[in-house]
Amino acid sequence: MIHKYRIIVFDGDKHDRALLALALRSGAAAADVLEATSVVEIAHHVSAGPIDAVVGDPGGRLGEFAGCVEAVRRRQPGCVFWLFAQDAQLPQAASCVGLGIDGMTAKTSEGFLKLPGEILARLRIVGDLREQLAGDYGATFQSIYPGATAVLGRDGRLLSVSREFEALAGAARFELVGRPAEELWAEPERRLEWRRRLIESTGGFEIAGRVKTGRARSLTAVAALKPLHTTGPDAALWTLNLVDVSAALASTLATQPAVETGQHDADLERALCAVSHDLQAPLNSLRSQARWLKSAVTTETEEVRGAVVEIEALADRMQEMLDGMVQAALVGTASEEPEAVNLDAVIKDAIDNLRSQIDESAATIERLPMPTLRVRRQQMVQVFQNLLGNAIKFRSSRIPRIRISAEEVGDCLRILVEDNGIGLDPKDAPRIFGMFQRLHSAREYPGVGAGLAICRQIVRAHGGEISVESVPGRGSCFIIEFRGAALRSVISSGGGRNEAAS
Repeated sequence: MIHKYRIIVFDGDKHDRALLALALRSGAAAADVLEATSVVEIAHHVSAGPIDAVVGDPGGRLGEFAGCVEAVRRRQPGCVFWLFAQDAQLPQAASCVGLGIDGMTAKTSEGFLKLPGEILARLRIVGDLREQLAGDYGATFQSIYPGATAVLGRDGRLLSVSREFEALAGAARFELVGRPAEELWAEPERRLEWRRRLIESTGGFEIAGRVKTGRARSLTAVAALKPLHTTGPDAALWTLNLVDVSAALASTLATQPAVETGQHDADLERALCAVSHDLQAPLNSLRSQARWLKSAVTTETEEVRGAVVEIEALADRMQEMLDGMVQAALVGTASEEPEAVNLDAVIKDAIDNLRSQIDESAATIERLPMPTLRVRRQQMVQVFQNLLGNAIKFRSSRIPRIRISAEEVGDCLRILVEDNGIGLDPKDAPRIFGMFQRLHSAREYPGVGAGLAICRQIVRAHGGEISVESVPGRGSCFIIEFRGAALRSVISSGGGRNEAAS
């Protein structure tokens, strides 16, 4: 069935209005073109049925015209908004940011000819979205668009953006729609990572970095990409949510005295802790509302029940991410003083904490004699607990076998945690130590990707470094190294090595 477009033509000049209406009817045989000269007439047309597009000359009242179209969009979220005016009266792109303008065409002879094709091309995109979205199109868009959100196609191009998204990106809607979302990132490595993860991911992902904007100031944002439920074998849509964390980071760093570059990580840790603190209150409210909805909603529709369950799951995941941020931020500010600790005792504590997972997986853990080091005991327990927990979680069809050993080669102490799990591609090895970096979806392996980032921060806080060597399908070996001055700082001055078997 061919959709009959209802298009409002708004222009104070009756001749231009009639000519534009004629051009639209000629370009789209299935178009019902409605003329209007005032906001009241637009409202009258809206009350008579859905509106697919509003196009015309605001006559110097762009703000009023944009507000009117926004009111139309509350009833018809996919309504296209197009400006058609004399070239000298068309606004600059910078002044259109946040107004939700889908396009601009100069009112010339050529413009009258090409405008219908431009609007129809945009309407086809909206129509494709309407067909792909499961359930009610309007309700889905209303739920998507609170905040700085956008809809992406499977190829990663922006198909539609909210006004808040325009404002955050510092670009007008007609500059954003059709662009690959990866172009938002300022760093080339972020663009490459975004492209790769978009291809590989099936369950969505999060990524943070600097975003290019139309403004002079830099912008640091966290982007969360999530698949929309769609129909058809090839249909695939994503929702993209951008959260600006620049202000929170800047306000925290501004209170700190000037520091050397080497202390940047400590500043970032304090900033992350402040950000997580600011987000905890609204998150608590969200989780409370999710619990209330779960108990109070009486509808029996599967869609609503699924939405309530998903809200609760997302709130729990956000809490896990916040907890990870706090743990990472507090690594460098721990009040616990280093003490001489035999790592055999540390590993025993970690194993005791993981006893249920070890028993459930029937994992075997081989422990060779470990040295005595001057470390923060609880932090090192957390390192081994995370490494052992990952070895159990990322297991293959084989029963997990884990081996923990230590070796000293020259001026280097190496602690090795080896497993026979699923392994990973060597090119992904550096990335797994980044905060919230994941190689698998949460459905395959639960978690938010904070554990190894925390391990790295703890090891570095002790002067060491952590790395991984792995072969896909055969297992991984995580290596903690202390060299030179770092080695001398962690070796106990009074106890030497403990050579007894555990």
